[in-house]
Amino acid sequence: MQSLRSKVQGAKSNWRLANGKVLFAVFFLLFAFSYAFGQQSSKGKPRFVPGQVLIKYKPDVSVADINAKFGTHPVVRNERLDLVRCHTSNMDSLLAACKADPDVVYAEPLYLYYAQEMRDTPSQIDMPLLMATPQTPVVPNDPRFSSLYGMQNSNDNDIDAPEAWGKQTGSASILVAVIDTGVDYNHEDLQSNMWRNPGESGGGKENNGIDDDGNGYKDDYRGWNFVSNNNDPYDDNQHGTHCSGTIGGIGNNGKGVVGVNWTVKIMPLKFLSREGSGTSEDAADAILYAANMGAMISSNSWGGGEKSQAIEDAIRDANTKNHLFVAAAGNESSNNDATGSYPANYDLPNVISVAANDRNDNLASFSNYGRTKVHLSAPGVDILSCRPNNLYQLLSGTSMATPHVAGAAALIAAHFPGITHTQIRTRILGAVDRKSQFSDRVATGGRLNVNNALTTSPLVGGTTVLGNTPNTTGPYVVSTNIVDDTPGVSGVLHWVINNATSDSVVMSAQGNDAFRGQIPGQALNTTISYYITARDAGGNLARDRTYTFRITTETGQPGGACCGNAAVSMGWNGKRNKSVEVPVNLAILALPVVVYVVWRKRSR
Repeated sequence: MQSLRSKVQGAKSNWRLANGKVLFAVFFLLFAFSYAFGQQSSKGKPRFVPGQVLIKYKPDVSVADINAKFGTHPVVRNERLDLVRCHTSNMDSLLAACKADPDVVYAEPLYLYYAQEMRDTPSQIDMPLLMATPQTPVVPNDPRFSSLYGMQNSNDNDIDAPEAWGKQTGSASILVAVIDTGVDYNHEDLQSNMWRNPGESGGGKENNGIDDDGNGYKDDYRGWNFVSNNNDPYDDNQHGTHCSGTIGGIGNNGKGVVGVNWTVKIMPLKFLSREGSGTSEDAADAILYAANMGAMISSNSWGGGEKSQAIEDAIRDANTKNHLFVAAAGNESSNNDATGSYPANYDLPNVISVAANDRNDNLASFSNYGRTKVHLSAPGVDILSCRPNNLYQLLSGTSMATPHVAGAAALIAAHFPGITHTQIRTRILGAVDRKSQFSDRVATGGRLNVNNALTTSPLVGGTTVLGNTPNTTGPYVVSTNIVDDTPGVSGVLHWVINNATSDSVVMSAQGNDAFRGQIPGQALNTTISYYITARDAGGNLARDRTYTFRITTETGQPGGACCGNAAVSMGWNGKRNKSVEVPVNLAILALPVVVYVVWRKRSR
């Protein structure tokens, strides 16, 4: 009997040991996988497609001449962008040859860009003199609205969406292009807000194999898939659907969430693959498609690539077509003033660069920033929105902040018929809630407030941010834009020298809402603070934020690399802080051991 009991106990012990080993292995694999997944960063991802180069030739160079230059090199001509894409085994040699070729305008690698998303995550304040007129908030019946802190927050750190909805809930005449991974156009909270191309719809035009509207794309009745070059821009990732829900989740329909616009039209343009990456050529094609097809606004939650002339040219062309390009600042926790992040860093009048903040109006740990290159912040941490197949999901990233701003732009366009894209930009930048925590992080010093942007009082936005300079001669030129709902607005530039002597000058109107003023030269070691006030014909007054710079021979700009602790980010495109990351990583890897030891003790 004793021998049998010993055998049974031995068998149980062996069973526990075997199962313990299995449990340990499962935990180890799970944590190793989550660790590896969490450590992905755009800085470690490919920057361009190997062996592929984009080349732009001068207009008088013929196709035959171009083909002769390449000989046996495979060449693909993109007539829409007027570019040539060449495959080569020696990129450096080809780029050098193009640089020396007088027929070439520019040549560059085929750059790669990535969705700016973080996977599943759980001083004195400058204020405008005049804020928006108080408005009775309008709250929709969407069941998950209470989870949308970016729209309405108990601590009022939000974009004041319900107050804005008291004035405007959106319009089906406003078209927003979501240039992304595609969109689930059948989602219950998006379907009726999806755009259909009138030139390719009805009478069987949708799939007749004919380019009925003559735009170069056959059967593009609901947008375009630039990855697969077909007419199905369905989201096989989730990123674009999530962004679309923030822009235009159907409002007051008793389902899911609500977007900044209850009603709008969303144009899905897929250039990012299932894996969330896409090329500069496809991005440029998508931008031009959006502008050419009448989208006044595009939401661009992607980046991480190099500066591409092809993309810059496309955004510049879109600017001539009344198109506002809203872009994610990036998720590397880095200073965009020092290290460019594209496309957000293009210095063009139709670009808005967006940082991300949390529910307490703190800049997100992963968010890029920049005193001159990043314009404002918007909610981007733990944002609930749509996911394909009628699901909903929390995501974080400057990707999630960007559609808040793109959505606000669409709401402004609906509220002010006939407004231009640059006037929308000025309203967005001039209407932020200014907070001390943003003062040296973004150009406006504030976070998006869509209700303020709907004011009928003047707004000042896009003011020149002057940096430190050794120039004692001057003048120091300050430009800005001032918008109002009626003509007759004026601007005054005020400045203070060393917190003592003050002066001002009436700014000269430059046309198209632009104003210009000058501060006279000052001696070395002078500190100059300046701001702008605007007054409309009705006497309503508004004030821009205060900016400060110094006359000095010292290097560096005020606020250029300021403030706060180094960021730790464990998600996609996160910049990693090794001093904190190493112990965190060790703790993660040690956790399965701890679990196994506890299990062994309890099983005895």
